[in-house]
Amino acid sequence: MSPERFELLAEGFLDDALTDAEARELAEAVEASPELRAKLLDAVTMAGLLSRARGTSKDLAPSVLAALRAPADKDALVKNVLSHLPRRRRVWPWAVAAAAAVLLAALVLRTAPPAPVVPAPVAAAATTFKDWANRDAAVAKAVDYLRTAKAPPSTHQGPMPADDLVLLALLTAGVPESDPFVAELLKKTTAAPLQRVYTVALHAMALQTLGGRAERLEACARFLIDNQTEDGRWPYGNATVPLPGTKQVRTGQSGPNNSCTIFAALGLRACADGGVKIPLETLERGAQGWRNCQLPDADATGADDRGGWCYLREEKDHHPYGSMTAGGLGALATLDLLAGRDPRKDAAAVKGLNWLVYHFTVLENFGPVEDLMAKEIVSDTPAPMTEFYYYMWMLERVGGTLGLVKMGDRDWFHEGAHELLMLQRADGSWSSGVKRCQPAWDTCYAILFLMRPTRPLEVR
Repeated sequence: MSPERFELLAEGFLDDALTDAEARELAEAVEASPELRAKLLDAVTMAGLLSRARGTSKDLAPSVLAALRAPADKDALVKNVLSHLPRRRRVWPWAVAAAAAVLLAALVLRTAPPAPVVPAPVAAAATTFKDWANRDAAVAKAVDYLRTAKAPPSTHQGPMPADDLVLLALLTAGVPESDPFVAELLKKTTAAPLQRVYTVALHAMALQTLGGRAERLEACARFLIDNQTEDGRWPYGNATVPLPGTKQVRTGQSGPNNSCTIFAALGLRACADGGVKIPLETLERGAQGWRNCQLPDADATGADDRGGWCYLREEKDHHPYGSMTAGGLGALATLDLLAGRDPRKDAAAVKGLNWLVYHFTVLENFGPVEDLMAKEIVSDTPAPMTEFYYYMWMLERVGGTLGLVKMGDRDWFHEGAHELLMLQRADGSWSSGVKRCQPAWDTCYAILFLMRPTRPLEVR
């Protein structure tokens, strides 16, 4: 078990928020590793000390786990806490350690299999996340990083750099249009031709954030509508050429993929939110495309109730994974809602949500890396971090679109924001360390998660 995974499970244990499956995973890990068992005992002991000193047992896990990462921090916290306890109670930590052993024994006994999960979207409500000041400071630091960071060209979008992604992240972070750096990006992207689904979708989202720009948004919508393939999905896209006296037509399309199709749905929603009417045929065909390419869960237990998506259905022997399933569910729900359909009555959407709940994590992009990605990350960082920050953004999009406060019983924003705040680097950036995922892009995705900008979408 990785240190990061252990830390998240230990936090859930301290907060009494583990699912049965997670409890079994933690129990098996501490049973097999004396080192992890000792760490968990330390965490329980420290939590008891803090609870006594503060007079509350709430929100202790972050402080406990942060202190346990370094011996010096642990010793300092112990000294500070003990100074607030009555001297006659100094022996108390040993009693806590004994009690912790009992708790661990109880943990090992939690072996009942989880019941099938069939969640439904719920009304939006306040997250349990409280650390908004640190969130704001982290985003401000990330904005400073993006002002000087090199935004490398994206080979699958070429020849353009990802300026629209940076622009969207800065606007979402609250940087005003009058800011010279933002103004220059806006001028540059608005003057660029519309020629790739990725950039056109991001461009539409940035414009919708600013409000207005009806003519340019209409052009973005026209591009996305014209580039949809017959099976309802989208390819990388090509510039469309107007023919005299007719609508624009598709030209020179490549094969569709689910990644481009996710972005197309993002762009169509931005255009619709900006007042552009999207043809019902486009929306219904797009939603059906997602239903047609959904794959069953690789985990056989309850697989009939869960399904997800990967990059290509045609990818041999491949299974759903986190970023594509979160993005695919968000796209399907968006297309359903724009078309006047309730996603809760869409069997594919329900299966997609069940998949996300069952495999929920904020530590990795859960699932196997596809063959085509594996070729790009040989001898690189382990696969679970591939597209991790993009996965986090997709979690925010689906959670916001459906008005979900929780994935099952997990506050997805609280856990995700807490993890991202710990992972930010000293220069203000985030980086998965995987060469196909550039720090500039990862930083944009982290901002787009932390600002939580996606509002619930109602049936139209």
